[in-house]
Amino acid sequence: MNLSAPTIGTAASFVQPASDILFSTSWKQLVVPGVLLYAGVCRALRFRREKAMRRKMGYPDRASLARMTAVEAQHIINFISTWEMPLLQFQALQFGLFKTYGVESISRLLLATGNLTSPLRSPKRFEDTAALIGEWLINPPTSDRAVRGVARMNFLHGKYVKEGTISNADLLYTLSVFITEPGRFARLYDWRPLNEMEYCAYGVLWKSVGDAMEIQYEGYLAHAESGWRDGIEFADDIAAWAKSYEVVAMKPSTVCAKPARALIPMITYWVPWFAKPFGTELVISLLGERVREAFMLPESGVTASATIYSLIALRRFVLRYLTLPRFFELKRQYEPDQQTGRITQRMPYGNFPFYIKPTLWNRWGPVAWAIWLYGGKLPGDDPQYMPEGYMFQELGPENRKDLGIEEMENDIRRIKSSSGWEGCPFG
Repeated sequence: MNLSAPTIGTAASFVQPASDILFSTSWKQLVVPGVLLYAGVCRALRFRREKAMRRKMGYPDRASLARMTAVEAQHIINFISTWEMPLLQFQALQFGLFKTYGVESISRLLLATGNLTSPLRSPKRFEDTAALIGEWLINPPTSDRAVRGVARMNFLHGKYVKEGTISNADLLYTLSVFITEPGRFARLYDWRPLNEMEYCAYGVLWKSVGDAMEIQYEGYLAHAESGWRDGIEFADDIAAWAKSYEVVAMKPSTVCAKPARALIPMITYWVPWFAKPFGTELVISLLGERVREAFMLPESGVTASATIYSLIALRRFVLRYLTLPRFFELKRQYEPDQQTGRITQRMPYGNFPFYIKPTLWNRWGPVAWAIWLYGGKLPGDDPQYMPEGYMFQELGPENRKDLGIEEMENDIRRIKSSSGWEGCPFG
């Protein structure tokens, strides 16, 4: 078939340039599909990394989880806390620790030592507790740092355990909140719940830590004598026990009310003064009725509850559909200094710059300017924040500083000799 020149020219007249099509199209026809495409990509990329981790670890089903080791569990938890949902996993541990103060025997000890209610000692007490827990959450059980963190915690608790001031039930309940609260926070407040493998990892790692702390399960947990097949079964068992224990041990108490009123200002520290009453209501909304009543706190208003849960829902939507996955791992600690062995942090767990070097960025960067304008403390402002970093024997109350070195070394050898510390604690 032959096409004449006029025929070709006529056909070409019907073909519009791409620029003409673009400018003649309504902006809604471009923006709406673009936003939907972007949301789909964000969601796909976020869940792809979760699925990739499960394939990498080799746990395709529930039966395979029975062989999870403590080393693998720590790797999974570190992935969740530094890549997937770092903010609320930390907040879950913070609220979990807060929750234990609803048990009167625990609050009574804290009041007796003054480490929680003293405005001078309470910030360091919180930072040191978080730093020790961080040592075995951030570092694998094969590392010296993870073992030393548990050994130091054992030394600090040992005196009170021997005196009977800290009961096994107190330790077991504290262990339970560190297992259950991260999963609860992820399910209710974060962009996705923990999957089966991640929930199992919390049960495995904290069972290993509980064994290293010589916490007793017999006589407390329903399946302690028969044993648990995996971390999920252990986590479910300790969660059921904790729920029944709260009914007995968590009741309205003036003893529990005192640490609660000391801790809430720590949570709302960065809230502007004019919004602190409302910020306090927001915090109370997340405590749960039983904990709130144990602390003898008033019930939050409808406005506060509606605000906090609306913000949580909005955050969940934005993270899941409008935010790409993290490109960089959130790191909290540096490696120990090769000359001194001291450990410094990249960011504090609390509100004060404990163990942070006064570098140019830390003192003059944009975050530092914001802290200074608010009236907060910067690294290097005060030597009590120990900008040179910490040694393990320095963590804890001032009157226990540099004590327990020999006891820690003995405990380290005991922990390392246990097969459940690095391997599967249910084997």
